[in-house]
Amino acid sequence: MKNLKLNIQREERTITAICPTLDGVEWSSLTINNEQVGEIKTTHESLLSESISADGFIEFSDLPSSLKNILIGEVILALPSRSMSLETATLPTVNEEEMRSMSQFFLDKKIPFAIDRMAYGCEILSQSEQESIALLGAAQNSLIDRFTTYNSKKHEVKSIDSRICGWLKLIPFPNELPQDSNECLLIDDGFEVHLVMRNQTHIHWIRPLYIHFDDTDAAEQLAFELTYSVQQHAIELPKTLSFWMHEPLSEADQKQIQKIINKQIRLNALSEISPLSNGLIERYISPQTTLNFIPSSWIEQQKQRVIHKRLRKYVTIIAATWLLLFTLFFTIYGVRSANLNRILSEVTDIAPAAKKAKDNSEKLKALQLYTDRSQSSLECLRELTMLLPAGDIEFTSYNYSKSKGVTLRGSAINDDIVYEFFKKLASSPLFDELKNQSVNTRSTKGLQRAVFSVSLNLPKSEETS
Repeated sequence: MKNLKLNIQREERTITAICPTLDGVEWSSLTINNEQVGEIKTTHESLLSESISADGFIEFSDLPSSLKNILIGEVILALPSRSMSLETATLPTVNEEEMRSMSQFFLDKKIPFAIDRMAYGCEILSQSEQESIALLGAAQNSLIDRFTTYNSKKHEVKSIDSRICGWLKLIPFPNELPQDSNECLLIDDGFEVHLVMRNQTHIHWIRPLYIHFDDTDAAEQLAFELTYSVQQHAIELPKTLSFWMHEPLSEADQKQIQKIINKQIRLNALSEISPLSNGLIERYISPQTTLNFIPSSWIEQQKQRVIHKRLRKYVTIIAATWLLLFTLFFTIYGVRSANLNRILSEVTDIAPAAKKAKDNSEKLKALQLYTDRSQSSLECLRELTMLLPAGDIEFTSYNYSKSKGVTLRGSAINDDIVYEFFKKLASSPLFDELKNQSVNTRSTKGLQRAVFSVSLNLPKSEETS
């Protein structure tokens, strides 16, 4: 199964691979910051032998506090390879989903367990346009479920790999090995022994061996396994076999094995290469699809956690925004209230003086209006007399009201003089408006005269407005 790498945008990723060792536990950590890959740092700590099972499993509660206290982010674990089925097969597709379905069908015929009790993985070794060579794997869910306790809010298991695949990532090919030549490996890390046939691009087989090199017949057992593998896969063994051991093989045992299998042995120590946890991290960050036995139920739970984290983040941002807005609102309200109270206090202090000043202003306006004779009755009469045209025209009544203006009645020898008089009145600055003009002709004592009346509005003063 493809490594679970959820599409979460974050600045920093912390990846930790945890591997039991014969005397304790090792862990390697890698930090990726904005796609800049840091350096892998490895730590080892001894544990009581009772904490480590025979197949190399450690309960989370038995991990050292120095690891549990710093464990965050993405966690990588590995299953013992003897507990799973690993097969190399050629599949007639390049689609990963189809490859996973085919791997289940392919392995289901070879394993004695029901398909619903197994987790399946598929690792692409090479591809052409129409087919793929892949390493297929199946592991029991009961073994995977032991890692459930490694999940928490701070860290989640993102990959459950195979120990032997981690070692194969670290073990280099001999410099003198030709590109198409095969290499036969025997890998003994103290927990399990595997026989591997590979070349630069393919893994032909991975077979677990139940051999203890302390047994007197270990050489015969190995010879039988080699013969069986050659017959089953129809691939000839190379002249030299590479042994990678967790502890040195005695010279006597080496000679005995070489004699029985009739092959040369090149001895190597696993301590000479990087720790297994490094290999697991290198596989995890590789762009290629690698084995991953995480159950689908775990993937769904992790997706739900991601959704909940995002929801909590958004809710927190919204709540913080509202809190900021309310804080800003109440701050502005408080400042304005304080200013208003200060102004009201100042108003209260100056109110008596302001009232006295207003009263004096009203008295001054009244006095000014009283002493202002620019629109008095006498001034209006003087203006009317000054505007009289030459000729026979006289006033018969004159009424003055400071609010209503002047009402004037009179007579003239003819209406031409009256209209001339109205024209002068309209242009006078003293009067604001002429209205109700009336001109009629009447006979008095045998004489005809033009009788007129007019109302004159005075400009509105501050008192009247």
